[in-house]
Amino acid sequence: MILKMPWIDRGRCDRKLDCAAARVCPRGALEVGPESEEEEGRASEYPLVDLEHCRRCGDCAKACPEGAVKMV
Repeated sequence: MILKMPWIDRGRCDRKLDCAAARVCPRGALEVGPESEEEEGRASEYPLVDLEHCRRCGDCAKACPEGAVKMV
């Protein structure tokens, strides 16, 4: 069985500090960066996926309202 891993589609991600995908992750594998100095409420960078903590459950992809998290 091949397990898929989460991938962030930068064309869809809006870099919200209150990222729904990061909130739902049971292991905290999605890391949202610090707030952007230019954009209030947005992270300075796209979320990062810590594959050592990720259990590849797909909950983050289901929770993302923008459809920016894909399981590949």
